[in-house]
Amino acid sequence: MAVRLGQEINSVDPRAVELLRQPIIGQLGIIGVDGYPRVLPVWFEYRDGEVLIASQPNTYKGRALARNGNASLSVSTIERPYHIATVVGDATVEQLPEPERIEFVSAIAHRYLGDEGGSEYLVRWSKGGHPGDGELIRLRPRSINFYLS
Repeated sequence: MAVRLGQEINSVDPRAVELLRQPIIGQLGIIGVDGYPRVLPVWFEYRDGEVLIASQPNTYKGRALARNGNASLSVSTIERPYHIATVVGDATVEQLPEPERIEFVSAIAHRYLGDEGGSEYLVRWSKGGHPGDGELIRLRPRSINFYLS
């Protein structure tokens, strides 16, 4: 059973912020285009109070969020006691021009995979050329909570 330790958005528990800044795969909750909920694993960055996720253009998650921006994200540690942070808010999908996409994906690949792994990922990702424009999913929190379980 989780113990709720969260705060109002203007007073976020620093443990939640610390967890959101770690390179943990996020679980993005969205309302699918068919109206049913979906949960998708994502790399993300928590910056300036928002969750940022890069995406290829015209993906399922982007189309779903463009229709219904209600979204959530959760992360958790893998050892007990489990530390869990959840974000619930409003998501928008913005165009991410190629130079900004390359910069963002480069930074996030190195964040999750380290220097060597990030560089190897980027070689495969770019497939020897430029990846083109993409999309940026911006999740603006209504609430951020921290739980111990």
